[in-house]
Amino acid sequence: MSRRNKNIGDWGEDQACIFLRRHRFEIVGRNFYTATGEIDIIARKGGDYYFIEVKTRMQNELANDSSITYIKKERLNKAVKTYCYKNNIGGCSIILAGLIIAVDKVQKKVNFRFCAFC
Repeated sequence: MSRRNKNIGDWGEDQACIFLRRHRFEIVGRNFYTATGEIDIIARKGGDYYFIEVKTRMQNELANDSSITYIKKERLNKAVKTYCYKNNIGGCSIILAGLIIAVDKVQKKVNFRFCAFC
């Protein structure tokens, strides 16, 4: 990954945290790494844990749910299992979700799309 892409990704994750806090989520952690994958953001709301993959895209046809691939979802799922085991998390709902951040440079605005995975 190039440094420029990392910077854009980090900016997107910062924007995602702002969005989540505005919607009354508590940010529990960020960038949890395992051998099988990474969790961008770990948040809580109402006793539920949300494990969130963040994708930052320019506003176009690629700024949609399919930007989080099946393989990425599988890696996220494995990382979540590791996180829950290491942090003794049980007895609550665990939700895997994606947050697409679509940047529209022309209109100078940012759109957010929050989606839970089934």
